[in-house]
Amino acid sequence: MTYPPIVIVDQDDQPTGEASMDEAHQKGLYHRIARVMVEDEKGRLLLQKRSATVSTFPNCWDHSAAGHVDVGETYEQAAARELQEEIGLTGDLQEMGYWKTNEKFGDRILNRFNKAYRVKVDDPDLALQASEVTEVKWFTPQEIKQLIADYPNQVAAGLVDVMERFYA
Repeated sequence: MTYPPIVIVDQDDQPTGEASMDEAHQKGLYHRIARVMVEDEKGRLLLQKRSATVSTFPNCWDHSAAGHVDVGETYEQAAARELQEEIGLTGDLQEMGYWKTNEKFGDRILNRFNKAYRVKVDDPDLALQASEVTEVKWFTPQEIKQLIADYPNQVAAGLVDVMERFYA
């Protein structure tokens, strides 16, 4: 799958150019990620299971939706786009937080600025993007914490980070 260029930023999150997602990961270029957690009226969180073909954290449970900020987008625009593309939802995005991470996944260097959002829904009608999402499932925050504790290799690092920051 071909992706549009993403925003490359400096260590203060100021745009400096653009690159492909693969180039950013190979060279360790700082870039932006928008993360979305869908919550229902019972306090449960909707997680997606990533496809086996994605480049980072394949076959792992992850946020409801997440993705790189493309050239010309804000974090919020990217969050709304990813939410619609990956699981077919639209909604009122509420910002939860903003932070910087530095990690590796295999030979990929993931230097990122992250902004997380929540969306509250009642009974969503979902449409999964088959190329990126194999399934979705509702979990309580405690069930996610147990999943992380029992099966750390089945959970994306970004989800672990969001759970520790916002659902402790």
